[in-house]
Amino acid sequence: MPNYVKPYATSIAGADAVAKAEAAGGDAGLKAVLALANADDAKSFGSAAWFLTQCKPEIRAGLVAETVDGWHKFLTDCVGTTAAAERDTSWGAAKQVLLKGV
Repeated sequence: MPNYVKPYATSIAGADAVAKAEAAGGDAGLKAVLALANADDAKSFGSAAWFLTQCKPEIRAGLVAETVDGWHKFLTDCVGTTAAAERDTSWGAAKQVLLKGV
C-alpha cells in the first residue's frame, strides 16, 4: 500500500533517513524510501505486524476474538484495502496454522 510506505519506513529507519531518501526527489525519492522499507527480509515482512499498530483497540480486539467482522475491519480500517471473500480463505487457513495446538 503506497500510502503506508513512508510512515512504515519512518518507524523502522527514522525520520532523518526518510528525509535523506526523499531528497533524491520525484520517483528516485519514492524508490529510495521504498528501499528503506525493503532493506532486508525482516524489514519487508515486518510491515505486516506494523499494520496492527495502525488499528484502534476495538479492531485489535476483533482480531483477538477471531471474528470475521474483526478481520474485515482490520483489512478496511488498518490496512486500507477491501474485505473480499478470497481474503477470508487465507485468513482461515492462517488461523488454523497459527492456532494449532493452542
